[in-house]
Amino acid sequence: MFRPTLWRNRFNLFFTTLSGLFATIAVLPLLLVLVHVLVKGGSLITPSLFTQLPPAPGLEGGGIGNAMLGTVIVTLIASLLAIPIGVSGGIYLSEYNRSGFFSQVVRFANDVLAGVPSIISGVFVYGLIVATRLFFGQSYSAVAGGIALAVLMLPTVIKTTDEGLKLVPQEMR
Repeated sequence: MFRPTLWRNRFNLFFTTLSGLFATIAVLPLLLVLVHVLVKGGSLITPSLFTQLPPAPGLEGGGIGNAMLGTVIVTLIASLLAIPIGVSGGIYLSEYNRSGFFSQVVRFANDVLAGVPSIISGVFVYGLIVATRLFFGQSYSAVAGGIALAVLMLPTVIKTTDEGLKLVPQEMR
């Protein structure tokens, strides 16, 4: 039974209140920054922001149209590379070679690739594609970004396809 007069209960209430106060002090600056950004920048969010190109340095106005288009292009390239390869790999692992030596090696390599940090993947693609100017004779391109993103997407697509197909009952195959 809870008795508020006990020393341990008062001690508990004091430290609960103290931790709540410190949590409020820690979160308050974040909330103030968020409110400030929304108040000052909220009026600048217009449809033209998403369609116009950035202005020259020192000029006002403009938008993020090229960033939006670049994001769509890089994501499309990555999807065109990673989804067919990943789905094919997942189907192979699930349907054709469930427990063979090669499938165990592929599953292990997939798990290792899933654990590789994105910066390592980026450095790999940089050294392979950007530094050698492999595509179109240019150093930086959407193709290089798409390949780097595809390398990051591939283990997830393979694992998702493999695990999803394992859930299908044998009668439905």
